Amino acid sequence: MATAKWVQRQQEDLLPCRYFHLVFTLPHELNIIAHYNPNALYQCLFKASWQTLCKFAKRKRHGQLGMTSVLHTWGQNLSQHIHLHCLIPAGALNKAHWHEIEKGYLYPVKALSTVFRGKMLAALNECDSSFAKVSTPTKWCVYSKACLTYSEKLVSYLARYTRKGVMSESRLVSATEETVSFKYRDYADNNRDKVMTLSCDEFLRRYLQHVLPKGFMRIRHYGFLANACRKQKLALIRTQESHTCKPVKPKTEKDPLIPHWPCQSCKVGILRFIGIAESDAATVTTERTS
Repeated sequence: MATAKWVQRQQEDLLPCRYFHLVFTLPHELNIIAHYNPNALYQCLFKASWQTLCKFAKRKRHGQLGMTSVLHTWGQNLSQHIHLHCLIPAGALNKAHWHEIEKGYLYPVKALSTVFRGKMLAALNECDSSFAKVSTPTKWCVYSKACLTYSEKLVSYLARYTRKGVMSESRLVSATEETVSFKYRDYADNNRDKVMTLSCDEFLRRYLQHVLPKGFMRIRHYGFLANACRKQKLALIRTQESHTCKPVKPKTEKDPLIPHWPCQSCKVGILRFIGIAESDAATVTTERTS
C-alpha cells in the first residue's frame, strides 16, 4: 500500500521524457567500513555519485541535471552489496533553458567509473583519514541500464528501486526453529533461481546488517529535483516542453501494486488484499484469483 501511495505522489513530478538509470557500486573491500561507520560510508557514496555526474555535466556544458538516488545495501542472498540507483531525466537546465539529451546513454561508463573512484576515495579521506588505509581495487563499477522510455508505467518501474525492501514475503520458502530457507537468483550462474538455507542466527545477521542508521534518508533528490526547488523548476521545464504529460489513469482492483501473494495451497492462484474485517481487526480478508 505504501508503494501504491508513493507512485501516485511521484506521478506528479514525472517529466514526459526518457530517463537514464545508472548504478554506482562500491567494491566489497569497503564493506568493512559499513560495519562500524555506515553513516559516513553511505553519505560519501551519495556525495561522490552526484559530484561525478556534475563534473561530466559541466564538461559537456549540459547545465544542471536532476537526480533521484536510492541506496541499496543487499544482494539476492542478503550479503552486503552496497550500491546506489540513480534515476536521471534525459535533459538539463542551462540558464533557465531546458534541453533534452538525445543520446541513448548519459556519459561513458568507463570514464564515470574512474572519476567515481577518485571522488569516493577523496570523500572518505575528507571524512576520516583512517579510511584511506582500506585497500581498494583499481577498477570500480558504474553500470548504465538501457534508457527508459516515458510511459504511464515508468513510475511503477522506478518504484521497484525506491520502495523495494530487503526481502519480500514471496521469497520465503520455509522456517523452522533452526533454519530459514528462501529463494534467490544466482547471477553468477546464468540468473538461475535457487533456494538457500541458513541457520536462524546467520539469517538474522545478514538481514540486520541492512538496517540503516536511525534517521538516515535512503531516497534523495538532487539538482533541479532537489526538494528546495523542485516545484519551481519542474513548472519552468513544463512550460518549455513541446509535449504535455499524459493523464494518470485511476487505479483499479487489478492494479499490480495492490498487495498480493502466491497461494500457498494450490501454488497457482494469487491472494489479493481486500481489507480488514471490522469485527476482528486482526483478521485480514483475502480473495483467491486464478
